[in-house]
Amino acid sequence: MKVLGIYFLLAFLTFSILVAVDLLSGTSFAMSMHSFYIVFATTTLQEAVIMVVFAALPFVAAIAGFIKRNRAPQK
Repeated sequence: MKVLGIYFLLAFLTFSILVAVDLLSGTSFAMSMHSFYIVFATTTLQEAVIMVVFAALPFVAAIAGFIKRNRAPQK
């Protein structure tokens, strides 16, 4: 769970830095959100698949660790 928490914290910090830079440059908050949306709206199918795969990696690692701990023989 710690890994997932760190993953979401880093995602939130990255998003907030992107928005803060836009706001410091004089862009409105709505325009900043729109520019963030445009990045994902212009991706191709192949790029979207790769983004989903990389976004799923922390979840896969957390689930695999959970399963590994539960399958270990109890002493």
